[in-house]
Amino acid sequence: MTVPYEIEFRWKEEVVYWEGARGAVFVGGWGVRPLVTVVPDADTWDRAVPAWLKGRHNEVVERLRAHPAHVVHEERDDSAVVATIREVWR
Repeated sequence: MTVPYEIEFRWKEEVVYWEGARGAVFVGGWGVRPLVTVVPDADTWDRAVPAWLKGRHNEVVERLRAHPAHVVHEERDDSAVVATIREVWR
């Protein structure tokens, strides 16, 4: 079963990946063309995302990349403590 999703571009450089009422906020880079969305790379993903996105790097990044309004850049973080992706609800 495919989970319905949407991508929201918010002011102040935020890109929200939504599945139903749950969202994950990724950093966006405005002021550049094309717009840029930064996501954790595959090795960092599970340490950074909310529990409901763990193990789903390829699926979510593919969905983000399919949206024509931006490009997606993956970043690796080998820090002992990784910055987490903020979870939001609506």
